[in-house]
Amino acid sequence: MQPIRMSRAPLLAVVVALAATGFSFAQEATPEQVKAVQKQVDQLTDRLVEERTKLLSDLRVNGVHLDPREVMREAVYLTGGKLVEAKVATFFILEEVKKQLQSGVRKPEEFEVSEQDVLDQLAPMRAEFETKNPGVDFWEVVRSQYGLSRETFLDQRKEAILFDRVFFPGAPKDWPDITKEAIKAQTQSDQGPRFLEQLEKATEGTDDKGNAKKLPDFWINMMRTFVQKGLRSWSDIRYASHGLPAETVLKVNDLTWSTQDAFDFVKKGLFVQDLERAIQEVCVREALRQELAKNSVLISDEEFQRRYDEYRQPYDSTPFTVEVIATRFKGYPCLEAFRARWRLITSYADLIKDEINDENLQQHADKRQAFFADGQVDVTLLPFQARSPRTGAWEPDGLAQAKVRCDAAFERLEKKELTFDQMLDKHVEFFANDEKRGRLGMLPLNQLRQQLRESEFTQLLDGFSLAEFLFFEAEVGKTIGPIQGPDGWFIARVNSRTPPHRKIDVKVQRERDLVREDYITCRFLDWARGVIGKAKFE
Repeated sequence: MQPIRMSRAPLLAVVVALAATGFSFAQEATPEQVKAVQKQVDQLTDRLVEERTKLLSDLRVNGVHLDPREVMREAVYLTGGKLVEAKVATFFILEEVKKQLQSGVRKPEEFEVSEQDVLDQLAPMRAEFETKNPGVDFWEVVRSQYGLSRETFLDQRKEAILFDRVFFPGAPKDWPDITKEAIKAQTQSDQGPRFLEQLEKATEGTDDKGNAKKLPDFWINMMRTFVQKGLRSWSDIRYASHGLPAETVLKVNDLTWSTQDAFDFVKKGLFVQDLERAIQEVCVREALRQELAKNSVLISDEEFQRRYDEYRQPYDSTPFTVEVIATRFKGYPCLEAFRARWRLITSYADLIKDEINDENLQQHADKRQAFFADGQVDVTLLPFQARSPRTGAWEPDGLAQAKVRCDAAFERLEKKELTFDQMLDKHVEFFANDEKRGRLGMLPLNQLRQQLRESEFTQLLDGFSLAEFLFFEAEVGKTIGPIQGPDGWFIARVNSRTPPHRKIDVKVQRERDLVREDYITCRFLDWARGVIGKAKFE
């Protein structure tokens, strides 16, 4: 399956041309001139995002016109999932501020956070960053790494400061009851009150300089987690998968965030590639949904909620919650994106339920035994980045330009102008924090995925996994390429493999559960590739 491609607005040519001009004279220009050109590029990129958002209102899959509000809402989850989760905390703040003001315990001015307060708190972080990354624009990195504009980033920092003022004012003895109750709820049985007493004792008196004692940052971070977890468990938090109407992205108790307001907020920090990826996911998901419905296996809202609650229960009582697994290990942009995909996968499992038996599961276990039983592969990699190695920001027309460079390098290897290792020694397209610089060493499959910036989420959209190909199939010692990844092109070589450490037996329940989940996911991805290949996207 090839990624869905849509024709770009003519404006893109202007962005690319201007960026190229900036690059060509950068060595001769003053820093001010370079910044001026970069500012123009950023402005044109923002205009390009605006142009691409118009596509959200006119998407069709197999002739079916998608509800623009639902498309916009999915784009919010896919491109701004972390901002949606931050909004949950904002609603908690609003509710508690209202209670504290109404009770007369606090005054309005106690909750005022100025932009200068935020900049002062941010100053050490910026200073450290600029020392370690001379010449790199801090705000460009914020946008590329977090998907946040300067304005949005400062808003988020402001909310973080306000959260502490609301739930952790002064010494622990002065904290509001809801904070203390949340901390008690996250400690074992009768340990809660004793733990709070210890916190209060730790802040009694003054330090060596005569200042009021403060809790260490580590403790405060832990307390924040306790309060967030407690507030979530006591609140009614709903997303699209809980049946919200299309015009609503989020509902927390009686507070709601509208789809339009959320999209306007999220899009400030978007790159056009992020928006196109979201459009691709929405269209692919709709094509699969249509096929499942045609086969009468698309589960209802009620059945989805029942299955999902059953699925998440054993995880959510551990540090590795479904959200942690989905976002950190499976690569989904947010939990809601995972839920939407999971609904399709569990529906597909009904389509092949008669094939999920011991014989097929054991065959699958044997075929992928290296994955299940700690096999590893040693890979060396030449990356050609579509993102800036310095900031992580998408370059204008980055994928196309990366392919040109990758093709040229591969041609030099074929002509034997350089060996693979000689080219690697001269290669410079590594991210600033990449210590391995192409020599990945022995890695299991999931860690190899991370190095290649692949995941379960990207594999469906790309229709191919370079990590899986290198791990299972690629010939040892052979130079392979050019191959496209999620945000670049690669030339690779497998140096060696280690065999699995043991044989997997699906009659062992723990191993059967692992194999069953992977079997369904692999079958789903193969099936999806065929469905998408026949679908019509407009």
